[in-house]
Amino acid sequence: MVTATDYGISGLGFADDDISVEQAFADLANRWPNARFTRNDGQIAQLVAGIFAPQHWSADHPVRIVLIGTDFEVKVWETLLRIPVGGATTYGDVANHIGRPAASRAVGAAVGKNPISFVVPCHRVVGSAGALTGYHWGVPRKRAILGWEAGVVAAAS
Repeated sequence: MVTATDYGISGLGFADDDISVEQAFADLANRWPNARFTRNDGQIAQLVAGIFAPQHWSADHPVRIVLIGTDFEVKVWETLLRIPVGGATTYGDVANHIGRPAASRAVGAAVGKNPISFVVPCHRVVGSAGALTGYHWGVPRKRAILGWEAGVVAAAS
């Protein structure tokens, strides 16, 4: 499920056997309570191709995103954008990076509120011992995305 504005992608979530399309949309729409949503499959299909097709990934043509959150949340999300494909970091490392070394739990909360899953790679944040901990869309999906990214990296080598 993808939502977008004229300025960029504003939400990305997932539907499956456990999360219906309606539930995924409601999750994203609730983050923008004053927005009016209009379905445009053609526009969204182009955005999705740019997100999930590695051959389209380019620093020259980045995926445009719209992030709205607290200053702290935005700092966390901006830090996540620096984690390379196939890489991982810990909540503590993110806290250190933003100059708040004692804020690992707050970082975890901000990671969990990330409105643009996958594009803002919250799935690349793991526990201090490397364990795959929480993911808004489920740990099995987190594991699958990390595995897919490992394949993308391997194919590019």
